[in-house]
This record gives sequence, structure tokens and C-alpha cells, in this order.
Amino acid sequence: MLMTILIAFQFYSIWRNPMMGDAPKISTMALLIAFEFIMVHSGVFMSVMPKKLSLYVLIPFYGLFALAFNAVAEDYTVLILYLLVVFNRMRFAFSDVPKILKQRAILQSVLAALTYFVLIFLFVFGSEYVPKWGMTTDAMQSIHYPRDSNAAGVLIEKPHVAIAFGFTYYCILAIIEAFSLRPKFGSPFINYPRK
Repeated sequence: MLMTILIAFQFYSIWRNPMMGDAPKISTMALLIAFEFIMVHSGVFMSVMPKKLSLYVLIPFYGLFALAFNAVAEDYTVLILYLLVVFNRMRFAFSDVPKILKQRAILQSVLAALTYFVLIFLFVFGSEYVPKWGMTTDAMQSIHYPRDSNAAGVLIEKPHVAIAFGFTYYCILAIIEAFSLRPKFGSPFINYPRK
């Protein structure tokens, strides 16, 4: 949960006050949001698939996406985050986790996927309502964003939308993670042992 809050804070600080030299960081963060589209699926699949399939097929498969996104990024943020997420999910592959914890992880992954898809529609189709805060057109030109004039798409052409989406998404993920710490998290969906 702490890592999720730190990522959300990074999005917030860029959104409020982009500084000179932040153009590569903004590009990487927009790319991170696009990569999250891939990762959000992986959470669900890695939670429900058998251990060996997850370990020998899914991790290398999603690793190829991580390498491809990393090749486009200005730094290694995407690859590092992928490795951290995979390391966190590996506990299901290398140990016998209680069924309840596995069910909670599945529910968390499903909620993250639903959150992503709802938010992406809201932010892309409602992009004109997203506040720019510090990411005005003049501010973006002054920090030389985007550096690649051939780049296109809402997340590149309207960087404030990508950054606002990232901030909102990671805040909601932190809330989901906080609720998942409660003993009866997901009780309508999870079969808790009767006492």
C-alpha cells in the first residue's frame, strides 16, 4: 500500500507543479498508465492460474511487454515496477498460501481491473473537464513537452489527463489495498471458514 501511495504522490506533484527537466518523467508516467493496461490483466490471470503456468508462461509473457514498454521509456521505471509487482505476486507460485488470502488477492485484482476500465473511459471521454492545474499549454512548452513531435494520442497530447488518471487510479488502488487489510474484506464473495 505504501508503494501505491508513493506512486500516487508522484503523479500529484507533477500534475500540480511540473518543473524544468520533468518532460521525460511525464512521458514515462503516461507510458506507465498505458503499461498498467497490460499489468491489470496479469494480476487476475496470475492469481487464478496454476502455479507452474503462471511461473513459466505468464511471467515471461508479460515480461516481454515490460521490455517493450521499457525500450520506449526514458528510464527503467516501467521495468523496475514490473519486477516489483511480479516479485510480490510470486508468493503464490512459491508457497502454499491459504485459500482465503488467494481469494482476497483475486478480488483485489478484479477490483483493480474494474477501476482501471471505468476510469479510462471517464478520463478519455471527459478529458475536457480534467483540470490542468500546473500542466497548462504554456508550462508544457516551457519544459519542452513532448520531446517527440511525432507522438500522438490522448495520453501524450493531453498529459494532464494521463497524470490525473494516474493519480486517481493509484489513490483508489491504495483505498482498495487498505480495505483488503480488514478481516472481512470481500465477505460476500469469499467463503470464510465457519467458526
